Amino acid sequence: MNKILFYSAQKYEIKYFNKINKKFNFYIKYTKKKLNEKTVKLSKGYNFICIFVNDDVNKKSIINKLKKYNIKVIALRCTGYNNVDIKLTNKNKIKVINVKSYSPRSIAEYTLSLILNLNRKIHIAYINSKNKNFDLNNLIGFNMYKKTIGIIGTGKIGQELIKILKGFKMKILAFDIIKYNEIKKYGAKYTSLNKIYKYSDIITLHCPYTKNNHHMINYNNIKKMKRNVLIINTSRGELINSKDIIKAIKNKKIKGIAMDVYENEKNIFFKNNINKNIKDNIFNSLISFNNVLITGHQAFLTKESLINISKITLNNIKKISLNQFCKDLIKN
Repeated sequence: MNKILFYSAQKYEIKYFNKINKKFNFYIKYTKKKLNEKTVKLSKGYNFICIFVNDDVNKKSIINKLKKYNIKVIALRCTGYNNVDIKLTNKNKIKVINVKSYSPRSIAEYTLSLILNLNRKIHIAYINSKNKNFDLNNLIGFNMYKKTIGIIGTGKIGQELIKILKGFKMKILAFDIIKYNEIKKYGAKYTSLNKIYKYSDIITLHCPYTKNNHHMINYNNIKKMKRNVLIINTSRGELINSKDIIKAIKNKKIKGIAMDVYENEKNIFFKNNINKNIKDNIFNSLISFNNVLITGHQAFLTKESLINISKITLNNIKKISLNQFCKDLIKN
């Protein structure tokens, strides 16, 4: 029997994995603990491990132990895999699979909700109303109609957002190292990053994280942007230099930023930190600003996404266990 250990398991996903697993009949054990050097020993006795975005498989010591424990496959129940050293896992004959596409629209829709919330200051108005404060001063936003939005990354999520934004009749500028002809029929136009920075009223990130785009949103690039630009990130926290964002907010170089991801989120997100002291001065500074909207990596979190993630992940594991072709197998 194939035995799978799920790291970083949450109640909201366990429900769906258990439901879908009735068709596969795998033996599954769940742990809330993240995969790291201390917890890697929990994988002993399993054939597969299933991990999420903040589990660490970048260290040689962890990969060596996974090999020692005879782990054959690492299954990511997400799309991004920058937390896994693919070259080293392949070298140790450990296969890595991910979920390349589960519900791009869920993230695109959430991105739109962040844009609207940040622009119209709904998050501030909500807190004000809880305190019976209905003063409308300092709550002014702008019409999105005919404004310019720059979309960095036009894969499946970026394309879904472009389709949605067509209804707002915005001018849509796009950048990607891969060009997709599909975006043209929705009114989007490819251009350079510098032009996106220069002309966009809103900039939203939808690209995977690589060493080449580390901290692509930094103070030098922020200086190229419109003074009242809104920045949205539902992709990867490492794309943004958080220190530079704080500097830009203090200097009023940007109007606001909404982030569903944070570069040092590993020890903060996916758990309740009420009444706990978060020992991250950068994060604590960010959340102190009214024009910074942070949510806890929940853009993917819809019923449809959770069902699809469960189905695809378990089906990928089945294919690998039967030595069948798996399109989600990650190679060097």
